[in-house]
Amino acid sequence: MEAMYLVFAVAALCCLGLLTPLLYAVLAAGGLLARLLYAIMTLIGRGAR
Repeated sequence: MEAMYLVFAVAALCCLGLLTPLLYAVLAAGGLLARLLYAIMTLIGRGAR
């Protein structure tokens, strides 16, 4: 029974290790997308004036 907990703990740690870079990549992509969208909005705003 204890071995099951150990396996589960190792699997959870491996998943976290794999998910952390993925989460970082998603956040970075989201930040870039938001910046790009903001730049487009400002350009459209300037063009409208």
